[in-house]
Amino acid sequence: PSLCSVSLASKSSPHGKALDRAVRMALYSSESSRGWVSFRDGIWEECDVVSSGEADLTLRMKDRSVQTVKRSQVQFCYRNPSAVEAAEDFLTLPNLDEPNILNSLRVRYWKGNVYSYTGPILIAVNPWRQVDIYNLNVMQAYKEGRSKGPHIFGIANNAFRALVNNRKNQCILISGESGAGKTESTKYVLQVLTAVGENRTGASASIEQQVMLTNPVLEAFGNAKTLRNDNSSRFGKWINVHFDRKATIAGAEIRTYLLEKARVIHQTAGERNYHIFYQVCGAPTSTELLKGLGLGQATLFNYTKTCIEASQIDDQANFDRTKQALQYIGFDQASQQCIFAAVSAVLLQRQV
Repeated sequence: PSLCSVSLASKSSPHGKALDRAVRMALYSSESSRGWVSFRDGIWEECDVVSSGEADLTLRMKDRSVQTVKRSQVQFCYRNPSAVEAAEDFLTLPNLDEPNILNSLRVRYWKGNVYSYTGPILIAVNPWRQVDIYNLNVMQAYKEGRSKGPHIFGIANNAFRALVNNRKNQCILISGESGAGKTESTKYVLQVLTAVGENRTGASASIEQQVMLTNPVLEAFGNAKTLRNDNSSRFGKWINVHFDRKATIAGAEIRTYLLEKARVIHQTAGERNYHIFYQVCGAPTSTELLKGLGLGQATLFNYTKTCIEASQIDDQANFDRTKQALQYIGFDQASQQCIFAAVSAVLLQRQV
């Protein structure tokens, strides 16, 4: 509370900034002995420095025990003051290193912030729950420049504005380990890029819908349940979204598609094959497109029986979404039947 009131004072009093600096310096001084120590890779523990020498450190650990350690045998970093640990941009942190970045991500996460900046880089922490920060009002706020905080909408909108203003191609790279949220982040970027155009027409709106409807198809044929994630993308893709000179979306294409082919014939215990196999097995037997294909319950097939259920996935509902998406992006009934026949053939050939 005191820091908050000082911050307000700095806006109304010429002495506010000086007072704010004084409070911060006092805070830095009182917390200057705080640190992080790692006795083994990847595990950082809170500590306070009791004394420090060229070769040794004496540390008071969180459980109040005191240890003297050789500097050469541990990793040690000073901890950032608590006043700045929740900073939106980590480049403003006094100490920018592994334990302090991880701690700031944790502090921000528990404050309800899943996004943070490190300069132009956006770091996302998967909240593993529904959060109401992706609605149209939020998107509009970033489009109009009313919101500036870290957000995937901000990254996508900045890329679009740079494309329009500078007339140069833009690239957004989304990377992370399994379950980090790459698939969802890609959806949100596409959602922004297909909505930010200033001169939308009926034709461009149709293209935008087609771009968005590639997601159910890509997920059906390229995503699977893993031990860490029920909807893990098992492929990499490069999506080009094209705009005309009026900043209206003109089309899109997928340039590369690197599928984890080995998953088709082998799954680790607790993991599933690609969603499409469970979708065709879980669809109603009366489905016209699947008649005569020799399909049945997923438990009957060697390629799908390793693991059947995925708690976050509704195979029957997703099969309907896949069919609708295929129809909308240009696959007629005959083409869809050929696709599902090929899927069925893969399942049945392993039964021989």
